[in-house]
Parts: sequence; C-alpha cells; structure tokens
Amino acid sequence: MIRIGTRRSAGAIGACVAALALLAGCGGGAGEGSASAGSSIAGLAPVQVARQAPDVTRAAGTSRYALEMTYTSTGGPVPMDAPMTMSGEGTYDFGRQIGDGKYSSSGGGLPSEQLETVFRNNVLWQRAGGQTRWQEWDYSELVNTPVGQHDPSQQLDLLRGVSDDVREVGTSEIRGAEVRQYAITIDPTRLAQESGVVVAGGLTQAALSASGPIPAEVFVDEDGRVRRLAVAISVSGADMAASPEMQEALGDILADPRFAEMMRDRKTEMKLSIEYFDFGVPVTAEVPDPSTVDRGPSIPGPR
Repeated sequence: MIRIGTRRSAGAIGACVAALALLAGCGGGAGEGSASAGSSIAGLAPVQVARQAPDVTRAAGTSRYALEMTYTSTGGPVPMDAPMTMSGEGTYDFGRQIGDGKYSSSGGGLPSEQLETVFRNNVLWQRAGGQTRWQEWDYSELVNTPVGQHDPSQQLDLLRGVSDDVREVGTSEIRGAEVRQYAITIDPTRLAQESGVVVAGGLTQAALSASGPIPAEVFVDEDGRVRRLAVAISVSGADMAASPEMQEALGDILADPRFAEMMRDRKTEMKLSIEYFDFGVPVTAEVPDPSTVDRGPSIPGPR
C-alpha cells in the first residue's frame, strides 16, 4: 500500500499554490485603433497595443512599481482556506534584471511583518526589518528567468499570452498619467509558448495547463507603457491533478485516494494588480554579500 502523510499531501497542494503565484494579464484584429493623434499608440489596434506593451515598458530602462496579490484556496479537508494578501513597492532595472522592494503580508495564518527584498533573474533574497542576514530562495526549478511573483518583469510577460479578443474600454488616470484601459484575455497555451519563462514539465506549466482563459485588464499610457495590469487566475484542484505535468511532478502521491479527495473540490484563486510609474528612476539594488546569506528550502519540494 502506498502511504503518504497529511503534511506531504498538504505540501503538494501548497506547491500548486506556489506555482499559481509564479504566473502570476471584442476587437483585436487588424482594424483601426482609437488612440488620439500625437500618441505613440495612435492608429494601432488594441491587440497590438497590448502585445507590444511589455517591450515598450522595458525600453524605459527602470521604474518604480507597486504590487498587490490576494490568494484564496477553498474546498477539501485541508486547513488552507484563509485568504492571504501580499503587497509591496520598490524599484526595478529592466536592463540588469534586478530590483528591490519592501513587502508585507497578512492572512493565511502567516505572521504580518515587513520584508526587505532583492531579486535578480530567478533568485530572491529576503530579510525581516532589523535583521542583518538574508534568506535566499532559488526558483530555477519553476521558472527560467526572471523569478516569478516578485519580479515586475515577469508580470509584464503575462501579456505575451494575450489572445485576439482585446477591446478598449475607455480612458482614466493613474498616478497623474492619462491611460487607456483595455479588457484582455490571456490564453494559457499561448502564454506558455511565448513567455519564455516557463520550465517544461514544471509546476508552473501544470498550473497554466489546468487554468482556463485568464481575464485581465491592462492600462497603457500614450507612450505605450503599461501603467497597471490586473489579472484574476482560477484553477481547480481536480484539473491540476489531472495535468500530465502535475502527474510527473507528484508521482505516487496521486495514487493515494486521500490526495484525490483533497484535490477534488479544491479551488485556488489569485488576484494580481501591479502598477509601474516614475520611469527612469535610479535603481540601487545589489545582490547581497554571500557572507550574509542563508539558503532557504528547495522550491517547490512536493516529493
């Protein structure tokens, strides 16, 4: 008989949630765009605006960002139903692929404290306020580069999966900048093919294959840069467990009926909102001195 402990099963489900965190955006044809004259996006179709926005934003060199994510996981006999919210602000250098920030979280049974963060490519360093030593987390097994949920460049890459049904909703203002709001849908298959940050056979690919089309909104300024991206991702445990990537990742855990029960009714939702502003701001982030770093546990580690 195959035996697995509750901790191991819960850890596998936690890995599913972690994978979601690493994804962490009618018209759209070659028709006439509606941007105003004098704008860099004038004459472009909405789908063109959305798809070129990541490169235009990166071309600004640097920016400040503000991010908020909420996770909710419900259903099944696992005590993981308390929603968790994480928020933070910082600076990012798109050319060097390095950034920093201060993050705080609440809910989910976790202590609420502010964490100082540095991230570069697929490695994250964090330490609590007042601490001198850093904790290092390497996400190489989940993503290629850059690291997922904390990296503003990765959030932009969600737009690599924009489907053709992009439509302009209207105009508004964000942090003093006039923006155009677009309703978009992110196609998980297209995202996995186009983003270049999903490791084949990994948990993030499993989360993508298990999710349906992802509704999102992107707010773009007259220069074509992303000012805000808001995404809602929903994945059922049953679909996740049925994906070939998850079966490969979890192995014999899937043969235990208790795990099937845990996953059957479980649903995980993530809402993400990130804003980009103060383009061209100086970024002073540096990788911590190795002598001040302790390594965290492996990611994702369900086996």
